[in-house]
Amino acid sequence: MKIKFFAIAAFAATALLASCNRDNLNPDEAGIATSMKVSINFPRVDTRAGTDHTDDTNAVIGEATVNTVDIFIYTASGAFSSHRGLNASDFTQVTSSGTADKYTTSVKIPTTTGPKSVFAGINMPTSVVNALIDQPASALGTAVQTMTRAQLAGGTNFVMFSVAPVDRTFVESDSDPANSITITCQRLVAKITVETDAALDVSGIPGTLSNYMFAVNHFNTKLFMLQGTTSERRDPNWTTASFNQSDFDPAVDGDYAPILSRASIPSPTISQYTPRYAAENTSYGKRKKEITRVTVRALFVPNTIWTGTTGNFTENPNTGTPGTTFYAVTPNVVAGTAFFLSPTVAADFATERGGTVVTYSGGRCYWDIFLGKNNTPPNKWDVLRNDFYKCNITKINALGRSYEDIPSGEEDDTPETDTNISAYIDILFWHTPVLSNYILE
Repeated sequence: MKIKFFAIAAFAATALLASCNRDNLNPDEAGIATSMKVSINFPRVDTRAGTDHTDDTNAVIGEATVNTVDIFIYTASGAFSSHRGLNASDFTQVTSSGTADKYTTSVKIPTTTGPKSVFAGINMPTSVVNALIDQPASALGTAVQTMTRAQLAGGTNFVMFSVAPVDRTFVESDSDPANSITITCQRLVAKITVETDAALDVSGIPGTLSNYMFAVNHFNTKLFMLQGTTSERRDPNWTTASFNQSDFDPAVDGDYAPILSRASIPSPTISQYTPRYAAENTSYGKRKKEITRVTVRALFVPNTIWTGTTGNFTENPNTGTPGTTFYAVTPNVVAGTAFFLSPTVAADFATERGGTVVTYSGGRCYWDIFLGKNNTPPNKWDVLRNDFYKCNITKINALGRSYEDIPSGEEDDTPETDTNISAYIDILFWHTPVLSNYILE
């Protein structure tokens, strides 16, 4: 298992000083007004060869698109100094080779001489950019930002931000090496794929499962721009007192994606998966209701269906099709579960033999996969930014529940072991986030 809590995509920004002009420069800041030249350098992605990165086996083109770049500069004391926003349309390709593409623009980034801390963001919502302007650097790790699924991980819009500040004392000469810096950024979401093992064991299931789907449930909409330290990956829901269910986005029908079958595709490329994304989510209590999880959904067709009336029930082979609503009654553990197509017959059966009627609407059943189970405490069960969670379902031990939510009474539990579904989860690097080399001048 490769566990990478700090899986980072490279974002290189080279900053040089030139002449000053504008752009949210703090007028009260001491120093000589000047401007910054920024170069952003990335390995080339060969889009002509297909949708996969040639240098990054875990990312596809949409996850690497740059739409905007925002540079934030702070004084040595952490006071806001200046900001500059750039668009992808500012770039013009000037060179191309087998290993790199270079883009350049004449945009200037204002700053002043003296010690500074520099941060960079990619594809940030305007509301978040505006919330950071004129705020101190401390706000990056303490001010709560709100972003939806679509804002954090749209089809070609993945928000990224600096891992840590780059501290440097800028001098007046624009040729001085002191004015060259490197900034490392990472995506603010995790990538998740799910597959069924080629040897998936469903031998204990009394019927046929099909149309496997998955979604990210309990998506965290509140986050800090900077990640916490390794010992405590704090986010806004770190403590029980600050936990608010309304800050989390439940999965809806449109969030579900197909699960890849390794029996059908033995050696898939990364582009053959349909990924979903999860905002970083850590919590102090690690309770089921607090942590982000994968919900697996499938259609179930029972092998047999019970029919008849009170005192005269019979079990018959089922010739139904996937997507048909059915009803289940479990009188006791020894008796097992009986399945029905008629709710009336199911109710009569439960009255006679015990148990309650459970409705599986549309034949759907659900299981949970909790991520980060092999993380080292206190990060156990955490979903961390820029990680790639590759889930392989190896065994389904029991028929899933009839509803998506965590069962009542389990909300305050912490997930300890696999029960109804067994999955191996590999946590991998999710590499370079940007398509090409960009030079901003």
